[in-house]
Amino acid sequence: MEIDFLERSVNDLMNRLGAGNAHPGSGSAAAFQGMVSAKMISTVLTLTANSKSPHLYAHCIKEILDYQEHIENRIYPALAELFQKDSDQFEITIATRKERDEATEDADINYLRRRALEELKVCIIIPFDIAELCAELAEIASFVFDNCVKKARGDSQVGLSGALSALAGCISIIRLNVLSFNSDEYNYTKAVVNEVNNLEKLYQELSAVADSKIKILQEEFQAKIPLFEGITVLLSKYRGIKNSNIEQCVRDLQNLIWNNRSLIWKKNIPQNALEILKPEAILKQVLGYDCFFSEQYGVPTADDGIIEVAGVIDQPNKLVAISTVYPKEVQNFTAAHELAHAILHQNPILHRDNPLDRPRQKAEGNPTEYEADKFAAYFLMPKKIVEEAFFRIFDTIPFKIDENTAFKFGGKTASNLRDECRNKRELTKKLATLELYNGKFFVSLSKTFGVSATAMAIRIEELGLVDY
Repeated sequence: MEIDFLERSVNDLMNRLGAGNAHPGSGSAAAFQGMVSAKMISTVLTLTANSKSPHLYAHCIKEILDYQEHIENRIYPALAELFQKDSDQFEITIATRKERDEATEDADINYLRRRALEELKVCIIIPFDIAELCAELAEIASFVFDNCVKKARGDSQVGLSGALSALAGCISIIRLNVLSFNSDEYNYTKAVVNEVNNLEKLYQELSAVADSKIKILQEEFQAKIPLFEGITVLLSKYRGIKNSNIEQCVRDLQNLIWNNRSLIWKKNIPQNALEILKPEAILKQVLGYDCFFSEQYGVPTADDGIIEVAGVIDQPNKLVAISTVYPKEVQNFTAAHELAHAILHQNPILHRDNPLDRPRQKAEGNPTEYEADKFAAYFLMPKKIVEEAFFRIFDTIPFKIDENTAFKFGGKTASNLRDECRNKRELTKKLATLELYNGKFFVSLSKTFGVSATAMAIRIEELGLVDY
């Protein structure tokens, strides 16, 4: 009696496959492996076809859609049919063998023996058909691994490995079954063995492909080790250490980020050092934090109240939250401030109450917050890059007000410029926000470094770029 095993539950089917019954047997099991692989590969194709970033796959979208159609409308249904066909055919073969073994007449025994061998030939054809489909699946899976959604390469590799496992199973089934024939069927068995030898060569080729995909994933992780080890060394060197050299810590971090930028930014890889000064990206892609931006963030107070904060870091839960109530430059400085906490400090939860856009003075209070502000200033405005940008604009270091430099402010005199800038801070703020000098337009220093005019002015002063 034919039984449609594919209508059974998975548990029931697994029990049937492992119950020692002749059917569903090894051929059906190979077909089932192929079916599972087909669904895994099809899933990745679907994810890719429906991707929110279709431009990434535009170069191969036709192949993606064609492969998906082949799997769903041809390969999978054919494997499902072969699953049932193998089960039914092997049941016939086993029944014939049983009838042969129970026969008592010589003529009946001879007839049933020959009939059982003929039925076995059908059993050999089916694994060849399964193997052909699984080899095709493996080739598709290789394409999918290379060209489809990268985060689903585990599914692609399971599909590839599963298809190869089914293919190897079919080869074994065929080689086992030909052992039942004698010399009178030598021409037949020789043809079968030649065909299965070719199948095995294909299997070896596809196995090498599968191994190469595993190697790719291994090499991708190996490539990350310098970054991971570098961060580990950085944290051990500076984290929780009093009076550490914060500026050196920032330089070490920036060098590490620069050297590994192609790992951190998969696309739009930074081409200059200024482009790596992205605290949010480093929090997310290097340190493994979630970084959220929202209009309001409140922290409970001791008297059951709520205090609004510019930013907060929750280190145990790897979470940073930045308030968007404040200007972009404040958000940027706050993100760099929270990055500092993630690198320098062991406190589980810290929050930035004051939405400062500049480093606070050491005397203003909490040394932890002071250190984080200094880190943020060093990170967003690195000494060498600021000095180069400053010199590129003003063609001198330090900048002094004289008749030559004043004239480059649209024809002003030194006296005019001193009247506008009555002290060093007024001058440095003017230089920080200036966008026209010596007849040339440019992006201001404060905009270039994504900070406020005050923060930029303070950094200019710290670096001794102005003599007033």
